[in-house]
Amino acid sequence: MRARTTKRAWIGIGIVVIAASASAQDTDPLLAARSSDPLELGRVVDRVGDDAVVARIASEELGADVRLAAVRAAPAMHAPERALEALAAVAAGRDPDLAPAAAHAMLDIARALDPQALDAREVMREELAPARAAIAAILDDESARGDIRRAAGISVEILTSLGVP
Repeated sequence: MRARTTKRAWIGIGIVVIAASASAQDTDPLLAARSSDPLELGRVVDRVGDDAVVARIASEELGADVRLAAVRAAPAMHAPERALEALAAVAAGRDPDLAPAAAHAMLDIARALDPQALDAREVMREELAPARAAIAAILDDESARGDIRRAAGISVEILTSLGVP
């Protein structure tokens, strides 16, 4: 009788652990911003911060839904250029949902960058060189999807025009 009770206890603990980990991902603040409304995304990014958004984009331990929400929130960051390198890494991947979303976010960020905003945030153009190199690597990858390569090409052109080496 006692062995049966112990076995049930372990099964119960396992169920609680699984439910708790699933619940932790469901309660991620970025998942609250299900829509792509810039105001809603901006409010959530204000709450979690730029560093948390970039960390979620780069994390391979998080679920795809949390990473996708972070990718979509990246253009709403206070300093969105900080997400470019992480977005390039995701766009270079093979995930059918994350890669194109990351390429789209990367392009949105590049298009929104302007010299005055970068200067106001005291961003040296050399700081963006690793992001530009990561994006250029996508452009050179002939196995990458065409739409992702086009987004990378436009992003590289924009960064080059901003003086990023």
